[in-house]
Amino acid sequence: MKKCFFSITVIFILLWMTGCWDQDLLKNARLLYGTGFDLAPDGKLLSTFVIRDMAGIEQQSPKNDIIYTDSNTTLEGRDKIDDKISRFLRAYRNRIILIGEEQAKQDIYPILDNIYRDPKSALNARIGVVKGKASDLLSLKKVGNVLIEEEIDELIKSKELTTSVPKVTVETIYPVIKDSGEDFVLPYLIKNGKRVDVSQSAMFHKRQFTGILSSDESTMYLLMKDDKGKVARFTRKISKGQNGYDFLTFNINKSKRKMKIQAQSGDQITVMLDLKWKVSIVEYPKSHLDDKEVVAQLNQLLSKEMNFLINETIKKMQNARCDGLGIGRKLRAFHPDSWKKQKEDWGSNYQKVHFVPNIQVEITKKGIVN
Repeated sequence: MKKCFFSITVIFILLWMTGCWDQDLLKNARLLYGTGFDLAPDGKLLSTFVIRDMAGIEQQSPKNDIIYTDSNTTLEGRDKIDDKISRFLRAYRNRIILIGEEQAKQDIYPILDNIYRDPKSALNARIGVVKGKASDLLSLKKVGNVLIEEEIDELIKSKELTTSVPKVTVETIYPVIKDSGEDFVLPYLIKNGKRVDVSQSAMFHKRQFTGILSSDESTMYLLMKDDKGKVARFTRKISKGQNGYDFLTFNINKSKRKMKIQAQSGDQITVMLDLKWKVSIVEYPKSHLDDKEVVAQLNQLLSKEMNFLINETIKKMQNARCDGLGIGRKLRAFHPDSWKKQKEDWGSNYQKVHFVPNIQVEITKKGIVN
């Protein structure tokens, strides 16, 4: 009797179990590996889709099929692409989302909204701004023997490790886009002949592109944000002349940051930003690092150089109204009364914030020469 009851129960469960009703077979899909968005001459959205054609019997290696379309929205652009290709376009393998400079000056939220909402989108796709048009960069198809989307993705990854550009994906950028108290910074890509240069960063305010940080300024911004990669390296001139003996390269091994925000009377906001670095000398042909006086002089010189750089970086960010450090968010959390007065025009008020930065450089490693 028990065996009969058990058998009936199992059969009943199996009959009522749902099958794979939402399956999406790979054989029915065309995979999207890269996308680009530009401002078309008529004000519409020019979308560039990099579709991977996988290797078959007659094809030894994968190739890119690049298709362009004009549309009013990103979803409309995808629908138009579906009309032009066989099978169905799927974005769960997308690696990069590039936005042309002119399009980035508009509000980029409408571009990312559908990408974030789609449960089958690749939320780990990296985002970047392109000097000129994203379509021109993606039209390279290859850099050397590497497909363009793979080259850009790996290039940005390597620059994240060297503290050159911020790590930004669809998943990480969306909460910041919705936050009125913080802005964001994206990698800035430049087409250089048949190569791609990624060493600078694009600043944003209210989801619009407002300025560019140079390579050193981008690294400094990430250190201010306490977002150091594996390597953070600077080269500085330490004496007069133009030969290799006049320059020193150092790497930041440890960076300790302290940031304190004071909301004073008269709505004056002061930000105390202290950075303490322990660095190692990577290249210094003059050597003499066994001399304590020389090391002390270099500590002072490098501290002076880095304090100049941090002040220039902050000045440029304030001119661009880019609150990439999230000062507004911290005001909202710890000084709500002050935030209520300033939040309506935070872009202008952020430019009036008084920053007091201070960097102390200490050489702790000198290499194996001495």
